[in-house]
This record gives sequence, C-alpha cells and structure tokens, in this order.
Amino acid sequence: MPDGQWQLEDVPCDYCGGRDADLLIAGRDRAHGLPGEFNVVRCRHCGLARTNPRPTAASLAGAYPEAYPEHQATWRAVRAPRGLLHWALVNRAGYPLGRLAPRLIRALLSPVTAAVLARRRAAAYLPFTGEGRLLDFGCGVGRYVARMAAAGWRAEGIDTSPDAVRLGRQAGLTLHQGTLPGLDLAAESFDAVTMWQALEHVPSPKATLEAVARLLRPGGRLAVVCPRLDSLDARWFGSCWFALELPRHLWHFTGATLRRHLEATGFEVDGVGSVRRPAVLRRSFGQLADETGRRLHRRLAHSRLLAGAMSWIGLAAGRTGQMMVLARRR
Repeated sequence: MPDGQWQLEDVPCDYCGGRDADLLIAGRDRAHGLPGEFNVVRCRHCGLARTNPRPTAASLAGAYPEAYPEHQATWRAVRAPRGLLHWALVNRAGYPLGRLAPRLIRALLSPVTAAVLARRRAAAYLPFTGEGRLLDFGCGVGRYVARMAAAGWRAEGIDTSPDAVRLGRQAGLTLHQGTLPGLDLAAESFDAVTMWQALEHVPSPKATLEAVARLLRPGGRLAVVCPRLDSLDARWFGSCWFALELPRHLWHFTGATLRRHLEATGFEVDGVGSVRRPAVLRRSFGQLADETGRRLHRRLAHSRLLAGAMSWIGLAAGRTGQMMVLARRR
C-alpha cells in the first residue's frame, strides 16, 4: 500500500476518554512491511496504551494482507481429545465425552488430572458449562471452533474476513461474518466466549466487551489471551518485539489495564495468568536481527534452548509476553 493511501486518525483513550499521552515506542510494520512508522502511547490519566495515530477503519483492511496467517486455510483433521486429556476433561472439567469415573478413583487421580489440564496445550479447554454453547471471536478459518466442536461444545465463530469465514463454512462450521458490536445474535445465548489474540485488534475494546457481556448468560465465562505490554519480552525487545505487531494491534494491555476494562464492562475477573510462547521470542530475535544486522541475533533466532529458557524466566516472574485472563459475566 503506498504511503498516500494511508488515512490516519487520532483516537482518545478507550477507557477514560483522555487524549494526553506519553510516547512509549515508535515502530514500523515488521511483519508485512507496510509503509510508515506508528507510535504506541500511554494515557497519562489511566495508563492504557494505544497505537496513535492509527489507520482509520476504512484503511485498516489494508493492514491485513492476503498472506495474513489467521486467514489462511491450512486444515488438518480434528479429532476428539484422547488419552489422559480426554479422561481429565470428562472427570474434572465436566465435558460430555463419556461417563464419570467412580468418585474414589477421581479423588485418587485428582493430582494427575490437575497436572494434565495445567499444561499449555490444554489451556484452551475451558471448563464445560451450561448448555455448552461457545463463540470464538476472531476465529479466522475456524480451527479452534472445530477443535471445541470435537470436544463436545456447540461451537460457533465470528470473524471480519469474508474469505476466512467462507473457508470455515466449507468445512461445515458455523461461522458468522462481522464483529461485535454489530452482529445480530440473541442476548444471553452463549455459555462461553473466547478471544484468542483478538481484543487488541478491535477499534474499541470497551464496546466489544460490552457486546460480549450481552451475549453471555449470567455467570458465563470469557477467556481472553493477548500480548502483555508489561512483560519481560516487551522490555527485552522494545520495538522489535514480535507481539507488538504494528499497526494491526490498536491497544496494548497490561495485566492491570485489561482487568480494569473487564470489570468496567460487566465482568468479574477470576485470574490473570501467564502464557509461554517461545516461538514469539525466536521471532522477536529475528526482527532484532533485521534491525541490527548482527549474526549473533540471527543465530539466537533459531535457538529453541534460549527461547525456552527465556520463556520460563518470564513465567517465574509472572511476566511472559502473553497473558490469559479468565472472567465471568456478573
């Protein structure tokens, strides 16, 4: 996209409406090479960080090229959970995938099932609740929707990309094209909503979360995973941090600012957890290598050992580059 086609707008803070802000980071689109430089600023009144100025809604579509990963079709067969994960989901998380084991056996194996569900790969399996109707916001082609449907949920998805929605529908999934607010779905009709790497993309997180709260039944669960600005990863890499993803990420949350947003829109926060993603650290080293031209940084971009160790340091400090927040509608 030529520079002349960008239309930028100055936006106030989504939480408090303030416009006074301090510059934190100036960076460019390192993932897809779109032209220009973009600023991340922090509100002087409440501390929420935002990309400002940012592309207008009309021009923001150009920030998502055809090669955007979440809109690509790389389907693989989705199977129901098996083995220990299947047993743990049935006997500890309430999944309708089989009969419960006797109470004594469940009690004896409780430490094992807790350990299984604590693994990073099991984090996406929310406790089964209500009638099991789930909506995945920002679903792309619907990989997670298919995964949850195979696990017993009545899973649906929503995405703004017509191509991604079309591909998901061809695979037999129930996907809606659009966003929230704006999509006509029945109030209090879902038991769970998930937002994996999505909330940071929306024009107004407050308006989106209010719409999500209306869709959830009282007590319904919300899971949000997004980059954490007050993380060690962000401190280590600055403008080269892969999860910064300018200009597509419009909002840059800390644990405190995301918790405050949720509480202001009708949710009770159950907890803010850390998510290890060593691959993001390796990609950050790759972007740092592009910036510095140093061979050392290029070699570190391929070091799984170093990235793994750094992710464990972040986990121990409670400051990994990604956070997962679980909440309930009041």
